[in-house]
Amino acid sequence: MKPSLLIISGWAHGLNAIRSMGNRLADRFDVQLMTGAQVLNDRNIPSTDYIVTGSMGGLLAMELLPESCKKLVLISSTAKFCADEGYTCGTPEKTLRRMVFQLKRNPEAVLMEFFKNVHFPHRESRRSILLRCSQAETLLEITKQGVPSALNDLIAGLEYLRTADLRLQAPKLNLPVLLLHGTEDRIIPVAAGEWLHNHLPDSRLRIFENNGHALPAHYFGEVMGELLRFL
Repeated sequence: MKPSLLIISGWAHGLNAIRSMGNRLADRFDVQLMTGAQVLNDRNIPSTDYIVTGSMGGLLAMELLPESCKKLVLISSTAKFCADEGYTCGTPEKTLRRMVFQLKRNPEAVLMEFFKNVHFPHRESRRSILLRCSQAETLLEITKQGVPSALNDLIAGLEYLRTADLRLQAPKLNLPVLLLHGTEDRIIPVAAGEWLHNHLPDSRLRIFENNGHALPAHYFGEVMGELLRFL
């Protein structure tokens, strides 16, 4: 029987954004995919041997880690998304408040700007983003079909990112953790990955020079190689 592995997507990313990773790992693991929005709504992560996630999914994984989990992979993640006086490697809280306000008025503009920052320093046209980021299924639902539940999930995710603080919990995670982070990450600074590396009991940090938040999208082979060696 194969060991079980759960992949959780980040904020505004659907299952299609992580499906290629799941397909690549399916020959060695019994793979399950969940969106970060689903985990946030359920407030539960099912029992699994391994978890691969990042960004908002990383916060949720650290908070709701099942006892069965043997190893954790965090891609472009953090223990605290928002900066404060004692934690400078984060985003100003006012940025998330502004995003919540703007999402209600013009969700497409907010999400397109977000995805451009996700893929920085790679230049992505609107069409390229929609094609590459089939995670934009959320964007399409909102902008073309007006699905209120999708918009509510995005707002709930931003509120979670605004308030979540796993800095006290991180040092208590007694399992091996692989951290992957890009030096040009505009969503979560690389300093956040370094903070995790310095505070987790058992972690390995691989920094991708001149790369941003969406490491699997642009360096799929290298990322998958790191995962397979670690797992």
